[in-house]
Amino acid sequence: MIDFIKLVENILEEQDKTKQDLFENKVISENTFFKYRQRYPSLKTLINIANYLKVSLDYLFEFTNENHFEEYKEENLKFYENLISFINAKKISSRQFCKDLGYAKDNILRWKNGIQPTFQRLLEIAKYFRCSIDDLIK
Repeated sequence: MIDFIKLVENILEEQDKTKQDLFENKVISENTFFKYRQRYPSLKTLINIANYLKVSLDYLFEFTNENHFEEYKEENLKFYENLISFINAKKISSRQFCKDLGYAKDNILRWKNGIQPTFQRLLEIAKYFRCSIDDLIK
């Protein structure tokens, strides 16, 4: 599991900020932040943190050394559409995609209906398609 807290601390240090700045600016509560020692935050929380720090998710998670930040807006997230494009480009069915990753087929339906995937799923899918997180959600 990626050490999310350490990744955020690294960005904060680069920007001469502290975790306390996150808490005081109500980006995230202190209790919630430290829960991420054992699990990943939701995509919504990640977007709040990335927007506050003005970093792309790819930069935050060290998928790239260059920060190509563009503000994340929930209404502009296109995960489902992008996922279908990647599936079609790979010339596989949605069923095969789910089978390859061990997902239930109903995940695709939930995502089609606007439910965002967990961040762990985003990481798995990005690895599967060898693409960036931003390629999946923007």
